[in-house]
Amino acid sequence: MIFKYFNGPIDEMSDLVDEQSVCSICGKKDYCFELDYATTHVFGDDDKDGKFGCYSCLKEGKFEFWHDTEFGMLDENGLNKVYKHNMDNPPSITIEKLIELRRTPQIITWQQELWLTHCDDFMVYKGTWEPKDFYSNSKDGDGKALFMSMTDKELNHLWDDSLPENETILEEWYPTYYVFECSHCGKMRGNWDCD
Repeated sequence: MIFKYFNGPIDEMSDLVDEQSVCSICGKKDYCFELDYATTHVFGDDDKDGKFGCYSCLKEGKFEFWHDTEFGMLDENGLNKVYKHNMDNPPSITIEKLIELRRTPQIITWQQELWLTHCDDFMVYKGTWEPKDFYSNSKDGDGKALFMSMTDKELNHLWDDSLPENETILEEWYPTYYVFECSHCGKMRGNWDCD
């Protein structure tokens, strides 16, 4: 399965069925998603329970997913500002970009998904990282510096809050950290949440 905005592990796709299943839309056996929380004109809201939609039908727009993004809540009507984190929508957010993200699986999160943005576009989801991933992906081995450069100021307390007393190397933490990369400039960003 290839998505423009999702390049993370397949097991981090929300509502993906564990095994290949028969698509309730086209009848083909393939990788499928549960349709319970998808939007589709094929089934009414009361009829989606227990139904599946395959990768091909998703890419063709026979069903889609809503996404909470920094630009607003993206649904079949476009972007709507719902939360205080919503930014003004840049003029370059074309209908094609909105459609592409709606035809992208949601990511599995503890709380609510927040799709990050950069260069007036949605970023590519890369997966979840542990502290060791910041050390290994840092050019100079300074995992904390990489974390700080990727994380918004109001959320960057996680590193120090998770560091054991009298320790300088962070080995583990309690939350899940979601990593995104800008497809235009390569900037890495992330956010985190926990149960």
